[in-house]
Amino acid sequence: MKENKEIVELFPENSAAEDYTDMVEAIVVIANDGLLLKAEENPYMMKDRPVLSYQDDTVPNRLLGRGTVEKAFNMQKAIDAQTRAHMDSLALTTAPMVAMDATRLPRGMKFEVKAGKAILTNGNPNEILYPFKFGQTDPNNLATAQSFERMLLQATGTLDSQGMVTQAARDGGGGGMSMAVASIIKKYKRTLVNFQEDFLIPFIKKAAFRFMQFDPERYPSVDMTFVPTATLGIIAREYEQQQFIGLLQTLGPNTPVLPLILKGILANSSLTNRYELMAQLDKMSQPDPQAQQIAQLQQQLALQAAQAQIAVQTTQAEQNRAEAQKLQVEAQLMPQEIQAKNMAAMTKNLPNQDDAGSKEFDKRVKIAELMLKEADIKNKSKIVELQMADKKGKMSSVEDEFLNRLSRELT
Repeated sequence: MKENKEIVELFPENSAAEDYTDMVEAIVVIANDGLLLKAEENPYMMKDRPVLSYQDDTVPNRLLGRGTVEKAFNMQKAIDAQTRAHMDSLALTTAPMVAMDATRLPRGMKFEVKAGKAILTNGNPNEILYPFKFGQTDPNNLATAQSFERMLLQATGTLDSQGMVTQAARDGGGGGMSMAVASIIKKYKRTLVNFQEDFLIPFIKKAAFRFMQFDPERYPSVDMTFVPTATLGIIAREYEQQQFIGLLQTLGPNTPVLPLILKGILANSSLTNRYELMAQLDKMSQPDPQAQQIAQLQQQLALQAAQAQIAVQTTQAEQNRAEAQKLQVEAQLMPQEIQAKNMAAMTKNLPNQDDAGSKEFDKRVKIAELMLKEADIKNKSKIVELQMADKKGKMSSVEDEFLNRLSRELT
């Protein structure tokens, strides 16, 4: 299948591009508006121009843009004019002038005012001499100059710490200060990015191309991508320090990320030995093998002590259970023992006559039966008490075991 597509020539015949086909990039040096010193084809490897034009503030259709000095020029002139007007007015208002009646002064007197000088007058000095001033200096001149200075700092991006405080509200607290600092950091970041994109990165590329071309042994031709990085400014560093400190206050000293926060604070600080402190902090954060072994031994000893204590408690419980069973058996055998003793007592010291002996024997039998019943009642009540104590002991052991298990799960 054939595709019917029209072929469009980018450079047809008799086009304006043919007029520039024989032109090359060249370096031409002209002196005195008409003297040719040098003309040669561009000798550089990438056929680029070894010239950089950095625009601090981009302005359309202007090669150099708008610089910091140009921003500050008009405002600085206004500041100078306002301050100069204030100083000129001080010459008329600070030192008072004197008006005098010339007809009442001594002939040929040279009038001047100085400390300790005697002034001769023909009459009352209060009527002849009169000091006066040309108005008063306006105090708003310096305030206006300060306002112009603040505008100048804002326009040039050189706002100092005092200007930053004036931007924050009095009752704004930390939030107002954060907003003021954020705007300043944003402006600085914009300036830094503009400097990197328009000046730093092109300069590094051109310098690398020149080194590769004129010193290929030391700098071989390699396709590289340069990513410049810059450090934080003093205001951004202080702002980040405040964030770290606030995070540390929120999490507390027992947080597991404490070494990372301290390392960030040290990295942003301006201490001369911060790298040594960071290295020591890394050593402290790494676990010590001896300390780990000691901790494991302590855990094992604590576990063995707990097991031994459990064994002792178990033995005491078994001993108490055995004593309770022994007392129960003794209580069960006690009625039989008492019955045997009663039988033996009944058969002793009986009279010889049959009737009297049988009566005495019957009497003793009834007394023994009553005693046996009383002993049996006491024995049963004691058995009930022992059983209740055994049940209470079992219930207390079960409760203790449940509480221990619950405390272990919670910890």
